[in-house]
Amino acid sequence: MTPGTTSPADLAARAADLSWYHTVELAPGVLTNGHFDTRPTVAKVPMPADLTGKRCLDVGTWDGFWAFEMERRGAASVTAIDIEDPTRWDWPPQSNFGEAYTGRLGYLSTFKSGAASFGLAKEALGSSVERLDCSVYDLDPAVHGTFDFVFLGSLLLHLRDPIRALDRVRSVCGGEAVFAESIELIPSLTHPRTAIARLEGLDQSWWWQPNAAGFRRMVRSAGFTIEEQTGIYFLPLGTAHPKPPLTQAWRRLGTAGGRERIVTRVKGIPHTAVRARPLT
Repeated sequence: MTPGTTSPADLAARAADLSWYHTVELAPGVLTNGHFDTRPTVAKVPMPADLTGKRCLDVGTWDGFWAFEMERRGAASVTAIDIEDPTRWDWPPQSNFGEAYTGRLGYLSTFKSGAASFGLAKEALGSSVERLDCSVYDLDPAVHGTFDFVFLGSLLLHLRDPIRALDRVRSVCGGEAVFAESIELIPSLTHPRTAIARLEGLDQSWWWQPNAAGFRRMVRSAGFTIEEQTGIYFLPLGTAHPKPPLTQAWRRLGTAGGRERIVTRVKGIPHTAVRARPLT
């Protein structure tokens, strides 16, 4: 990759005009104002250190953090998919765009398609990643071919049918896949061997919140065998993410929701990850 030639000051100014999901280092000293800072989780996710010669796929790329990471690890090619039109996102109907959406979800109403931020990051990093406007549900080996390595991160909770999504990933996975997903902390600790998933599906942007065992069951149910799994780690909130006062959560300390809010505010979003292969 050959980095772009835009000056750091101009690059920072252009980045400030865009909405960023990830915290991306566009150039030395130039960081995007992301809602989440994925950088500390790179060492937690069981992605192969060397992807030399591999054809790779990043599912739900947004502004490309993991796609660029795969390229940095030597991938021969990286395809990144996401949905450009926010009205096509598979979010619960009550969290759809419009007056109800902006009024009830607050900061989430600032989210736009990641295409523009991805484009700037690609330019700044001198990247060759190809971005496609494609839903995970539409992955098709007859159209997209197969990939040596597939990554999907923090996406399943936003999907009405996560098992179907994983099944479509399996259809194009010719080697390994890594899935890194948001989970509920308390049920993961209290029921480490029992698959549990809580259905939201109302005015938030997510459908399913599994515990760690529930997430791993989803992966296996979609036809994968798990070869490696991590413990629980935390995805830190980025500078653009609102951080509600801890006093609000302390008042609900006796509830699971209140305890989760405190953990999120202090440490980030609980996650776990697996490295898996399609069953043969």
